[in-house]
Amino acid sequence: MHVRELAQAALLGALLLCGCGGAATTTPRHAAGPLRPATAATPPAAAPAEAAPPPFRLPCERDDLVGCTNGCADRQIEDCVTLGSMYLGGAIVSVDVGRAMGLFKAACAEGSARGCLRLGDAYHDRLAPPDRADGASGADAADVADEAALYWHARACHAGANLGCLAAGRAYLHGQGASADAGRAAALFQRVCERGNAPACVELGHLHAQGEGVKRDGPKAVELFTKACKLGLDEGCLLASRSGDVLPPRD
Repeated sequence: MHVRELAQAALLGALLLCGCGGAATTTPRHAAGPLRPATAATPPAAAPAEAAPPPFRLPCERDDLVGCTNGCADRQIEDCVTLGSMYLGGAIVSVDVGRAMGLFKAACAEGSARGCLRLGDAYHDRLAPPDRADGASGADAADVADEAALYWHARACHAGANLGCLAAGRAYLHGQGASADAGRAAALFQRVCERGNAPACVELGHLHAQGEGVKRDGPKAVELFTKACKLGLDEGCLLASRSGDVLPPRD
């Protein structure tokens, strides 16, 4: 074979090996297709916004009519109770019993133990006319007032007011607003005596001394009178001392 022919054969072999010929190239079957943009994840639905609580502020003063009025309008519940006390007392503003009771009831409905307590006190002290809507059913006006007072004092007690428990206990003890029930009275006195209410400890001490509603227990009675003394109630000191003298310094 001539040298020229050998050279042409070598060139043809090189073109075939590198694929540099004029034939069109084909895409392999396994070649990846064109990239597609990723689908964005659907964001979770936003939770519904809750109503913002009223801004924190200090309670209004007992004689600040403007401050209490504005605070009550801004849903400061205890300011409504203080405002109601002003309308019931008449020292700061003209007496308006209806408005006062309305403010107390609204506050009590919102969970204010003080609002419930003020309602009970108003009926107990006969500062407001009795209303059978207040849990009362008696025919006599005084009975209706006693029932209303017990109803609201019991609600105040349930809401956490020690004075409400004490007032309700005394009502059950003396049969005011309900049938006399010394056992229920003792339970209420014990609840708030344990919380540090000295008058309740004295009341419970009397019940133990007399065996009324609870087991008669003289030493227990003295223990309760002594506790009342240590809590700062002189009556407890006098009752706890057999000689009638005030006990040594309270601790």
